[in-house]
Parts: sequence; C-alpha cells; structure tokens
Amino acid sequence: MANPLPAILSHRAGRLTRRLLTIVALAAGSALFTGCSVDVGWDPTPPYGWTNTFYDSALDGCWRLTTINSQYVSGYSVNYLVFDGYGRGEYLYYDNGRRYVEQTAYWCQRVNNGGSGYQINLQYESDYSPTTMNYWFTDGGDTLWMQWRNSYGLQTYTYSYEPRVPW
Repeated sequence: MANPLPAILSHRAGRLTRRLLTIVALAAGSALFTGCSVDVGWDPTPPYGWTNTFYDSALDGCWRLTTINSQYVSGYSVNYLVFDGYGRGEYLYYDNGRRYVEQTAYWCQRVNNGGSGYQINLQYESDYSPTTMNYWFTDGGDTLWMQWRNSYGLQTYTYSYEPRVPW
C-alpha cells in the first residue's frame, strides 16, 4: 500500500502556496493603486499674467486680524497671517475652539489701479481659489490694510503687527 502522506502534504502545500500568492497579489495591487496617488507636495504658482512680482519686506512677520469691515474682531474669530519674506507663510486660525495652521503662498505686484498702488495674491494650501487684493500700511507700518471686492461687496480687513507668532 502506498503512503498517502506525500500526496496530502503536496495538496496542503499547493493550497498554502495559492493562498500566499493571492495575498501577495492583493497586497501588490493595493500598493500599486495607492502608489498612483503619491503626494508630490503643494507647489503654488503666481497668478496668470503676474510677470513682475516681488516679496514686500514690509509684510515680513506676524499680523493679527483686528477688524473686518470696521467691525472689531475678538475671541476665536481672530486669525493671524505670517509672511516669511520669500513668498511663503502661514495662516493661523481657530475652528470650534481648536488651533490650526495652514501653509500659504503670496506674491506682490505694483499696480496703477487708482488704489493703494500694490496688490498681493494670497493662496492657501487647502483652497485652490487664491485671493488678489490691494494692500497698504498705516500707523508707521504697524497696521496692514487689505481690500478686495467679492460677491458680498467691498471687503476691508485690518491687521496689526505682532512681535511674535502666538503659537
């Protein structure tokens, strides 16, 4: 009588091999699909047509939002803009009482639009709708004004210079 053990082991080895191959194939497929969405990072660019941009050193530092359309801002409505002098910065804000930090990019240009003579294009990492606005300074450079028009009308924000980032 022939020994059935080699046939049983061969059958089990075959099932085990098929299971392993199936697991490897699923894992490889999963890796392949997730590999297609590799995050190459945020790479903002200046607005179309802005060919003579610069980084205004007067913006460097941290700015605290103080008013929106002449209404004082306080509590969790306060936010901050930080400009690094090289076209990048941060937007610090509260959402439901929690602090958040978001990366920003910016470009400045001189314009002859009857306004301040300067515009800034501000882009937020989470929002692909950049905002272009006029800006100027008062109070010896300690107050930053930003003004633009949207579907709600003319928007005017003022920021006061802060000596350090709050968090």
